[in-house]
Amino acid sequence: MKSYIAGPLFTEGERWFLERIDEICARRNIKTFLPHRDVNQNKSCQEVFEDNLTGLRSAGMVIAVLDGPDIDSGTAFEIGVASTLGKYIIGIRTDFRAMAYTNRATPLESEVNLMVRYSINRLCRNLNELEEEL
Repeated sequence: MKSYIAGPLFTEGERWFLERIDEICARRNIKTFLPHRDVNQNKSCQEVFEDNLTGLRSAGMVIAVLDGPDIDSGTAFEIGVASTLGKYIIGIRTDFRAMAYTNRATPLESEVNLMVRYSINRLCRNLNELEEEL
């Protein structure tokens, strides 16, 4: 199986975290599509967009980083596309800041936007949980 690793990739720390996910996948013999590694960033924005969609379509699963006060907009888009394509989606949220949906029934529903929450199949809280899920 191949996994598309979705998440913000604009800082060294963000890329480092995505690469830790890639290492976990490698230990589980899961091939990955990692956008900042597998797409030539010197291409036009349109080409980068198309290459990322090709990578997303070719993957059987998506692992999406959901950290931050709000989910990265590109990651949210990738989750939406993956959900529409029927991909298995694992979210990973190590960030303890929660959105203020205090009237929701379960703590999980207060941690991420409801449109994202009901698009993902599993939510992991750390890299160890992710590795166990894989």
